[in-house]
Amino acid sequence: MEHQWRNADWNSIRVFLAVARLSSFRKAAEELAMSVNTVRRTISTVRRTISRLEDQLAYPLLYRESEGVRLTDEGRRVVLAAREVESSVSDMWRVAAMAEREASGPIRLAITEGLGSFWLTPRIVEHMNATGALNRIELQCAMRSVDVLRMEADISVQLERPNRPELKTKRLGYLHLKPFASRSYLEKFGHPKNVADMVNHRVVEQQTDQLRGYELDKIFGPKIADRMVRMKTNFSSAHYWAVAKGAGIGLMPNYARAIGGDVEHIDLGFDFRVEIWLATHPEVAKSARHRSFIDFLSDSFDDRKYPWFGAESMTPEEIDEKFSREDLRSYFEGFTASS
Repeated sequence: MEHQWRNADWNSIRVFLAVARLSSFRKAAEELAMSVNTVRRTISTVRRTISRLEDQLAYPLLYRESEGVRLTDEGRRVVLAAREVESSVSDMWRVAAMAEREASGPIRLAITEGLGSFWLTPRIVEHMNATGALNRIELQCAMRSVDVLRMEADISVQLERPNRPELKTKRLGYLHLKPFASRSYLEKFGHPKNVADMVNHRVVEQQTDQLRGYELDKIFGPKIADRMVRMKTNFSSAHYWAVAKGAGIGLMPNYARAIGGDVEHIDLGFDFRVEIWLATHPEVAKSARHRSFIDFLSDSFDDRKYPWFGAESMTPEEIDEKFSREDLRSYFEGFTASS
């Protein structure tokens, strides 16, 4: 059948995929038509395109029924092959677009909201100043993972390992979460000495697509855990602000005090560690400007410079000690007012 596939143009495949996905000539025509006035004419064109493709392949692709269309067995097999063609064509245009704007095009970065707002944004400003702001940085800060393969972003920095083998991935480092509370909260409710003492305290829990919550129900049981959690957040900035204002005890990065909030570390003898991963589309990684930005991201989480991102946990007290050194003073300076 190879010679017959060679005669099938990309437009025919695109039309067939639309009809197969929508199970309707009309709906496919509405999606493909340039305007409402051309829908009727487009329906006729869609029907002729599918019939011509079936003639070229010498077997039916669709069953025509009163309520719409459905795929034949052969049609289902062709859909799988056609999707591969669609992906290849998309890659081809993506490479062409990147080549056209190789030096000065935008860079679309998706990153978890906490790391994006509290850590990486100051680094990006430094990067822009160092490079003359040659590239526009489009920063998406959210607590969900984006689909890099579908080009929702060029590069993703996330708190879970990417599970698509087609992606180029790299572990950037580790985020160590420790329990913190505000000074005002501890003065009012006391300082827990161990995990068991937490039963008598209020907890602020952050729960997102990438952070699954604290699983207190596994430690204390569902009923007690439900009583302990007095506030839930889904954004790191809201979570940080709630803890700093005295809502309760919450897990935050071990460098949380350095950001400037009036919070105290509560040493309960545990470290909640999550991995920080980078994911890129294989075609994006071929772009010189993206490779340069990936190098910048790797440097921004280099534990030789920023030891709190290392595999071994640093206590907030150790960070306080190192942070007082002049060469570390500017990491968070100016982001929020220090107490």
